[in-house]
Amino acid sequence: MKVTSAALKFSIALGGACVILYSIRIGHFPQGLALGDGLLFLLAAGCFGFMYAIFVAGLIGLGSCLSPVTNRVLKFSSWIMTKLRGKKTESLYELEPFQWAAVPFAFLALVMIGGLGQQDHSVYLKLLAVAVMLHFLYSVVIDTGRKLRAAEKLQGTVIETPDKAKASTDADKYKNVYLIVCFLMVLMPLLLGGVSGQLVDGAMRLANVRIDEAVIYTKAPYDALLPDSLIAKDLKSPEGYKAYKGISVRFKGFGSTTVIAFKDGVATRQLEIPNDQIIVEKQTTKRT
Repeated sequence: MKVTSAALKFSIALGGACVILYSIRIGHFPQGLALGDGLLFLLAAGCFGFMYAIFVAGLIGLGSCLSPVTNRVLKFSSWIMTKLRGKKTESLYELEPFQWAAVPFAFLALVMIGGLGQQDHSVYLKLLAVAVMLHFLYSVVIDTGRKLRAAEKLQGTVIETPDKAKASTDADKYKNVYLIVCFLMVLMPLLLGGVSGQLVDGAMRLANVRIDEAVIYTKAPYDALLPDSLIAKDLKSPEGYKAYKGISVRFKGFGSTTVIAFKDGVATRQLEIPNDQIIVEKQTTKRT
């Protein structure tokens, strides 16, 4: 329960940091924040934490499905090192075998990797490598957890023995290793996967902060800043407003302004419009 609670708090904190990084990325810092915006901020942070937790679990499952190959490769490498050094190389931790429960997570990971790799094909190789490394770290966590429970059980015995005195030191060591490796498991996909930007964008879409395909309605003087080629002449607009399609809403929901981006020739322009001067309509189906 303590680990779950800590993981939940950490995921929200990580999500909050990613929301801030997203604001830096698009060059917009919300202003005029109200008390209710704090709840929306927590919602966006929670969306990222939820999405990222599924992503990490999927990669761990994929690593488990690849373990029959990777474990054999590691054991063969250990055998080669034993032959070269002339003595047996002992493994500090026991590798976890393949588990059928990992198959659904692996399938989910393959779907997510397929989507994330469309923009950059090198992501496929990077994320496969991360999945293998996560399996090794997961094995360390499981094996360390077993050793930690055994050491704590020995600590609870009434009879004082040399093994009990050693168990106290071992328990502290295993606990530190356990926490450090869990921390590395959480951060590794974000730092080494090469998809941090796409994950943050996806979380912002899930929280409805970012809308890639939207119709907006705005009025003077902001309508004069938008190109006429984006005017949606087939849509009925409220009095005083003009409708525009092909607009990317980069940031909405927090603060007093909405950030939009649009193509103007070969350039992409970004514009902040006060919330009382814009209406955003999310397109769910293609118009004909």
